[in-house]
Amino acid sequence: MRTSATYLYCLVRNPGALPTEGAPAGLPGLSALRALAVGDSLWLVAADAPLPEYEAASIQENFQNLDWVSERAMAHAAMVDHFGQMGTVVPMKLFTLFAGDDRALEHVRSERGRLDRILDRIAGCQEWGVLIRFDETKAKEVAAEEARRGSGAQSAGTAFLLRKKMEQEASRTLLARLRGEMDEVFSDLESQASEARRREPVAPSPLLLDGAFLVKSEQTAGFEKTVDRWAKRLSEQACEVTLTGPWPPYNFIGEEAS
Repeated sequence: MRTSATYLYCLVRNPGALPTEGAPAGLPGLSALRALAVGDSLWLVAADAPLPEYEAASIQENFQNLDWVSERAMAHAAMVDHFGQMGTVVPMKLFTLFAGDDRALEHVRSERGRLDRILDRIAGCQEWGVLIRFDETKAKEVAAEEARRGSGAQSAGTAFLLRKKMEQEASRTLLARLRGEMDEVFSDLESQASEARRREPVAPSPLLLDGAFLVKSEQTAGFEKTVDRWAKRLSEQACEVTLTGPWPPYNFIGEEAS
């Protein structure tokens, strides 16, 4: 009866041996790391996961425990980040498990052609995220100032109602204009990247743009400059621009990224 399964953190393309010394602790309860040679400079970063703690039924039950999942998700991500500094990395999904090393290697080798194409595509690149949020409080402040100037010499009560109406209309107009402008922002950032993906915000949400960009290392400075230029421009229109990364290419490990 098996007492452990093979847990996979990531796949790494790296010439020569893949050192595991100095790596993060990994998921709670897992054994020390080992690098499994797939062949031709390709390695699997693996560890033993004790059973029944990491059986499918136990994992499913623990998914209700956010602390349990978060602790393991963060440990998994830290491991992927670490090995991403050593070579081109393809992150495995959280809780990727096989019956043993042989089964894991067999699976990866059967997918070798597809994986090589992905690795060729993402080599020398990092993922960056760009989030643009509409700051409703700031928008109301801008609209209120415009409304005060436009209320003129009305009576106090009339001026108050007029200002409120103008604030609401100005805020709605600004938001509509910004939503239309996001296509231009995304297109500009996409031109600085090898590939890009855009996730549509779920309404109602202050999020106007949620984009992921695969950027070559030598193009990073130009990409950051473009983000900074938009951040300055959009800050005057009640928007907050957040740049995150660099990350391993989580959003670009499918074979047909766009």
